[in-house]
Amino acid sequence: MIDTSHSGSAARTLIVLGLTLEFGPVTPARLTELSGLSRTAVHRAIHALIDEGFLRYQLGKAHVIVTARLQDKLQAAFFSPPGLDGVVRAIDEALKGRRLHCEIGILTQSDPFQIIETTRTDRQYPESFFESELVSVLLSRFDPVDVTRITARVLRESPSGTKVESDFLDRFRLAQYQGYLWNADIGSLCVRLEKLYEDSSLAIRLTSRQDRKLSQKDAAAALDAMNVTLPEVFPRASLLGL
Repeated sequence: MIDTSHSGSAARTLIVLGLTLEFGPVTPARLTELSGLSRTAVHRAIHALIDEGFLRYQLGKAHVIVTARLQDKLQAAFFSPPGLDGVVRAIDEALKGRRLHCEIGILTQSDPFQIIETTRTDRQYPESFFESELVSVLLSRFDPVDVTRITARVLRESPSGTKVESDFLDRFRLAQYQGYLWNADIGSLCVRLEKLYEDSSLAIRLTSRQDRKLSQKDAAAALDAMNVTLPEVFPRASLLGL
């Protein structure tokens, strides 16, 4: 039986929907037993979900089942990528008491580069693929053949006249060698995380929340704090040479 301490019809409806997703096809009586809600509350929740097109009764049976409409909505929803929940917890813990911003970037062989989570509200996205240090660090996870494929795809999808400048290649080579890029001029540390997925790369960028630039010492301390929480994902600053 699940926690029914939440109040309101919306909460009860979500409880019924969740149980139907887990146990359906399921009878209202079974939902009443599983939820701890009253029979009346369960029936009201079922009818509300039927009205929304998310549940229906199976033909000739007293069982409710989730409709294809809900499946379509779930497929269109944004879910936290596998492994990211632990990464975010480690970052949150490390940033406590530190005036730092952190952005998490992801790149796959077939999808565009994305900032999937960030503490910043002042940065404009998307940023230029071929000018981003974070992109260079993300690319360093892939072998040269895959890097060629990814950059060729981005060039095909870019406005005509877009070129790959030599400094992009220099940044990529440096990131591939180091596993990170430190920009002392702006106070930015981009760090490649250990591989979480087969076909994609994950990296973080640390900058200061204050007017002063982020120091390498402070960036390294934050990275080491993340390593303490999740050592299998975050590298130690000393191993990177920071």
